[in-house]
Amino acid sequence: MLRNSLKLSFRNLLKNKVYSGINISGLAIGMAGAIIIFQLVSYHLGVDRYHRNAARTYRVVVDLHLEDGSVEKEKGSAYLLHETLKKEYGDVESASYLAQKELTIAIGNTNPKKFLEKENAAFTNPDFFKIFDYQWLSGNAAVLNAPNTAVLTERYARKYFGKSNPVGQYIRVNNQENVVVAGIVKDYPELTDFKKDIFVSLPTLKKLVPEYGYQDWGWIDSGRETYITLRSAEDRAAFEKQMPAFSKRYYGADSKVFHYHLQGLADVHFNVDYGGKIKYSTIIMLGSVGLLLVLIACFNFINLSTAQAFKRGKEVGVRKVLGVSQAQVFWLFIQETALFTIIAFVLAIALAGMMAMLLTDWLGIHIQSSDLTDIGFVIFILILLVFVVAMAGFYPAVMISNFNPLLAIKGLAGQHVNGHFPIRKGLVVVQFAISFVMIAVSMVIILQSRYLKNKDLGVDKDLVVHINLPDAESGKIATFTNEVMRLKDVASVSFFRTPPSAQLGSGGSIKFENRDWEKFVARSRVADNNYVKTYGLKLVAGRNLAASDTLRELLINQKLVKALGLKSPDEALNRRLLVGDADKTGVIVGVLSDFNNSDLYTEIEPTVIFSMLKRYRQAGVKLAHLGPGTIQDIERVWSKQFPDQVFQHSFYDDEIARFYQREELTSRLTSLFALLSVFLSCLGLFGLAVFSIEQRTKEIGVRKVLGASVMSITGLLSKDFLRLVLIAIVIASPAAYYFMDKWLQDFAFRIDIEWWIFAISALVAAGIALLTVSFHSVKAALMNPVESLKSD
Repeated sequence: MLRNSLKLSFRNLLKNKVYSGINISGLAIGMAGAIIIFQLVSYHLGVDRYHRNAARTYRVVVDLHLEDGSVEKEKGSAYLLHETLKKEYGDVESASYLAQKELTIAIGNTNPKKFLEKENAAFTNPDFFKIFDYQWLSGNAAVLNAPNTAVLTERYARKYFGKSNPVGQYIRVNNQENVVVAGIVKDYPELTDFKKDIFVSLPTLKKLVPEYGYQDWGWIDSGRETYITLRSAEDRAAFEKQMPAFSKRYYGADSKVFHYHLQGLADVHFNVDYGGKIKYSTIIMLGSVGLLLVLIACFNFINLSTAQAFKRGKEVGVRKVLGVSQAQVFWLFIQETALFTIIAFVLAIALAGMMAMLLTDWLGIHIQSSDLTDIGFVIFILILLVFVVAMAGFYPAVMISNFNPLLAIKGLAGQHVNGHFPIRKGLVVVQFAISFVMIAVSMVIILQSRYLKNKDLGVDKDLVVHINLPDAESGKIATFTNEVMRLKDVASVSFFRTPPSAQLGSGGSIKFENRDWEKFVARSRVADNNYVKTYGLKLVAGRNLAASDTLRELLINQKLVKALGLKSPDEALNRRLLVGDADKTGVIVGVLSDFNNSDLYTEIEPTVIFSMLKRYRQAGVKLAHLGPGTIQDIERVWSKQFPDQVFQHSFYDDEIARFYQREELTSRLTSLFALLSVFLSCLGLFGLAVFSIEQRTKEIGVRKVLGASVMSITGLLSKDFLRLVLIAIVIASPAAYYFMDKWLQDFAFRIDIEWWIFAISALVAAGIALLTVSFHSVKAALMNPVESLKSD
């Protein structure tokens, strides 16, 4: 019985090649999109969930409640925190301090190999390996109790020492300390945000950076985080209740500023307020898009199946007359749907594989199209197949199995089908409504991404080369400046801690003249007197800083002038300002036009600029022209002053573009899935147009005989479908506006949602639909009327 049914299903599939091809293609594309989105969502939901203690592991974060009512969310913590929590709270099983720091590594004594490790190096204590799961190949976590010890991952052991045994060998760190390799751990898996390959002991950090405020509770750095494991996940609420008393004990009167709380390990990857990689809302959006793609594909199948139903009316009528029950007819058509779905699924896996390669390249993470060893993926596939078969097959199977056998045998089943036209039209409206929303939202994301890249930040970001400064020594800086300024392509050189627009920056309270501490925080930019020229900052009052190695004079921005309640920039000149971040007082000698001192998620903040040689960490070289050998010339000069360091440069405009990498990826993803949704909708519309024109072949012939033009016939055949698309656009516009406005709310600087965005999106959707329908309309209108009238 099953064999015969499958034979009939295959014959029907081959008999109606066009409709079968459209149905299979639609289902394949919809399922491919769903599969790739499932794998993408699974990747993000699985990050760092594999650790044994993940459910009771937390990052200790602090919210800084400032007197002006604002709250700064800080993922970093004071050095003292991890030791204090473990010593004073019995609920804390393990506590670790993880300090990321850029390191220069040298291997060997004569002609050493040098490596600059920007992201892969960190300082930590043994508890890190109790909190997070690593497989030890040699040594154990206790080696990190001693100074000048390090643990490497397997791949970095090979990178530094090749095939020789790395344990017991030395690496030279920052040309300051010899550190022995005391342990090797297996490489970290893909599903982690802790992508570190060099773990150096905390006592070594104190030797390398002795000036850091290790005993200062107020010294908080975003690159230095505290992680703890509680003895039980149920202890979290009780532990957090003790945090206010903890802050009062160690911060005294300032405890109202420092609000500590725990962030679950599962939340670290998603909470962008504390440096997370992706928002939960983006995961929900992706999951919704995957479901919508499958629904659009199923709607196509329903539309084409019901449109074709009357063609099989006689077959159904004969079956019923011969004793086949309604239930048997129902299951026959469900079986056909299952056959279509399985064939489409095979194609979907191939399509998902191609999409996975594209997304892996875009996102920088490995996305699999299929993994049958993953039980979660297998369960998803089974649910997807059952859902598609039920969603796409149930309604057509019910409708066909309900045919009246007498009407069906007489060829009058079409009368029965006509009652279902409103449902088909409704599904077309839903499909294009979804597509319109995705087109409109994609347009806004693309426009906002372009706006972020091109907005005037109040600084000159073009042709500025950034170089890390390993040693802020006055003599070396002066020599480097003099020599590099002799290069024909160099316009200016500046030394500083961070550039004008940077996501990382310091700041603190300020005291103006004899007033009390201000209720707001001012951001600090530590830089020399060439900073203004190099970055094209604009003075609106006063003069630039005089050359100095320490804080004597200050530049402030207009935002700070307003925050201080001064009437004009001139009123701020020659007034004294105590900078809490530096614990020194200087004289305001100039006021700068406002510039964005962070990314465009945040408003322009009050800012103060001052010189302090010992805090300089970078050099900025402004180029008049970028020639073929310009960077090599700069490297040659730099290497003379810092021969033991690795030269590495970056361009300022590229750094700023990386601020908005998340938006760029979101733009690509939404554009890709919007394209898929439009293609699926048009695929269904194409099939319905073919069916509709087949039904009206004689009418077209009669109209041509009576003198109708090709244009009028094309318009007649297209207008019904175009009307459905226009209805979809009207219905979907409020939803599109809601999603666009919701997404833009994250940005302090954003585009306006203009009427023309809706107009262009509508034109795109309607234009694509019109082209889809017109192809067959024109073809039908050009047909010889004699042939049209002969058609049966």
